[in-house]
Amino acid sequence: MDTVLEQSPDSPPPRRAFGALGWLLALAVLAAGGYGAWRGWQLLTPVAQDGPDLSPEALDTRLLDAEQTVITLRRTQQTLDQRLTDTTARTGLLRDEVLGVGQRAAILEDSLRELSAQAGEGREALRLDEAELLLSLAQARLGIAGDLEGAIRATALAREVLEPMTDPQFINLRQTLGQELATLRALPADPRTLAAGELDALESVLPRLASRAPGAPSAAGGQRPGWQRVMDAVVQVRPSSSQDLISPSDRATGEAALGLDLALARTALDRRDEATFRASLQRVDGWLQRLYADDATLRERRERLATLGVLALAPDLPMQGASLQQLRDLRRSRNARP
Repeated sequence: MDTVLEQSPDSPPPRRAFGALGWLLALAVLAAGGYGAWRGWQLLTPVAQDGPDLSPEALDTRLLDAEQTVITLRRTQQTLDQRLTDTTARTGLLRDEVLGVGQRAAILEDSLRELSAQAGEGREALRLDEAELLLSLAQARLGIAGDLEGAIRATALAREVLEPMTDPQFINLRQTLGQELATLRALPADPRTLAAGELDALESVLPRLASRAPGAPSAAGGQRPGWQRVMDAVVQVRPSSSQDLISPSDRATGEAALGLDLALARTALDRRDEATFRASLQRVDGWLQRLYADDATLRERRERLATLGVLALAPDLPMQGASLQQLRDLRRSRNARP
C-alpha cells in the first residue's frame, strides 16, 4: 500500500531532478577541456622535438652555408655585371658600326654623285668633240672643195649633236650655229659652177670661130663671091699689131697656149684663186684676139670673159667659222677650270 506524504506549507520545497540539458552542457565542457589539454600537449611535444639546434657544430655549418650562399650570390652578381659590361660594349660597338655604315653610305652616295657628274661631263666632252669635228669638216668642204651641200649637211649634223645640251653655257653656241646654218642655206649657187660653165661654152665655140690665118674661110665665106675668095687666098689684110700668127706652126703653138691658159683658169677656179684666174682669163682673151677674126661671136665670148674677170669666186660668208671658233673657246675655258 502506497503512502502519500502531504506537504505542509512550512516544509522546504523538494529538489528537482538534473535535466538532460544540463548533462549535455557538462559533457560539452568536459569534451572541450579534454581537447584543449590534448592539443596543448601535441603543441608542446613537437616544439620540444623540432626546435633549432643551437650546438656550435650546427651553428658553424649554418654559417658556412650562409657564406657559400653569399659567395655564390657575389659570383652571380659579378657574372651579371660582366655580361652587362659586355652587352654595353657590344652595344657601343654596334652603334659605332651603324655610324660607320652610315658614313660609308654617305661616302658611296658622294662617290656615285661624282661618278654621275663625271659621266655627264664625259658625254658633254664627247658631244663637243663630235661637233668640233663636224664643223671643221664643214669649213673644209666649203673652203677647199667648195661643196656647199656637204657643208650644210655637216653643220646640220653638228647642230643635232648639240641639241641635247641644254646647259645655259651652250645657249650662245647653239644660237650662233643656227645662224650660221641659216646663212649657208640662204647662199646662192656656187659662182665657180657658173664660171666653169662659161669656160666649157667657150671651148665648145672655139672650133666655130673664124680664123684669120692665110687662106682660112671667113665667117661669111659661103656667101662671098668666088673672086673675093680668090683674092683672100692671095692677099690678106690684117693689123700687124695683134694678128701676127701667119705660119701654121705658130698658130698651132698659139692654140696650144690657149688651151693651156684655159686649163690654168680651171685650176685656179677650183682653188678659188681669183688673181690667177683673172690673169689666165686675160691671157685667154689675148689669144682669142690673135687667133680668131673679130666677129659677133668672138665679141660675145670676150664680153663673157670680161664678166667672169670681175666675178667673186668665194661667197661672202661673214659668219663662216664663227661657230667653230666659239666652240673651241668654250672648250678652252672648260679645260682651264680647276
